[in-house]
Amino acid sequence: MLLPSPMRTMPALGPSLVASPVARHPAAVATLGEPFAAPTEWFVYGHLHFILALPTLALLYLSPPLQTAQPLQKQAAYAFVGFIVFVGVVQSYIWDSYGATLGIWEFNPAKCTLRESFPLPVEEVLWLFHHVLKTALYQLKAFELVPANTAAGAPSEELRAGVTATLAALIAFGVYALGFSPEDTVKCVGLVCAFFAPVWLLVWRVGGQFVLRHADRIAWGWAAPGITTTLIDCLGQQQGVWRFPADFLSGIGAGYLKLDVALVYMVSTFAVTASGAVVLAATEEYLARRAAVGGATDAAEPTLWDVGKYIFSGDLALDSEGDVFGYSCTCSLRDGCLLDESSQVKSS
Repeated sequence: MLLPSPMRTMPALGPSLVASPVARHPAAVATLGEPFAAPTEWFVYGHLHFILALPTLALLYLSPPLQTAQPLQKQAAYAFVGFIVFVGVVQSYIWDSYGATLGIWEFNPAKCTLRESFPLPVEEVLWLFHHVLKTALYQLKAFELVPANTAAGAPSEELRAGVTATLAALIAFGVYALGFSPEDTVKCVGLVCAFFAPVWLLVWRVGGQFVLRHADRIAWGWAAPGITTTLIDCLGQQQGVWRFPADFLSGIGAGYLKLDVALVYMVSTFAVTASGAVVLAATEEYLARRAAVGGATDAAEPTLWDVGKYIFSGDLALDSEGDVFGYSCTCSLRDGCLLDESSQVKSS
């Protein structure tokens, strides 16, 4: 339980310019300009960044990714990280600012750095970069540590259609919840659906053929950063760095662990993870299948353009080996793509 205590006015980063209250939804219970109760004065937003960074820095120090990857795999990984950090941060900034404007989440001006004409604290914008980059790095590592189920084929047409219809329904619900519903308690879930179901739908339609084969990698690359970030969010609530007014939540949860807030982190994390999984899976499979059909002896080296064509073909096959192609393959910088011939299962 949060206990009232005198709040300091100096923020975590630099001098504070307490923001004038932004346009708020009528149900919002406080404005950004009003410090709220917290159990400590010293714990600020910057400390959450430090805690979030510890496991990532340990991973990079003890086992940095891409040390044995082939050149094309490194190119694909760099392209994915650069793309997702740019696009992910831009998209996250839009929905985060919108949520703050509605009053779904509020930041303590005594524990973060505010600007008068800026809808989010400086630390929150940095958090967007931090969260997206961390998730991308964990997905890279998951592809190195977790094997693929390469005997699985593409999803059936029934599964493709069912997932597509479900995501389309979630988009419609999100638009309704934000734009038309008189119930404030659906606003947070609606925000998640409206902003992230379209991302999931795009990733599913473009790269759904890889999901069954790389499901374990996607799951680990999603769960590790998603769960840790959700727990750190609970700490941020407990320390009074931010809060979520009950008016906008479903009320499902226990203590600081709230379903609506957990969805924000887990769904946004999965958007980053799934985007990277498509690129990384396609690159690995393309190299392995190319080696299996004799492409490794070609004079021309494969490029990201070739990987892109492989993704957008919507097919797992190269030449005539079929969608189900079981192989045990390791693609490294030193040895190239080595296949265990005894594990291959071809079907047309």
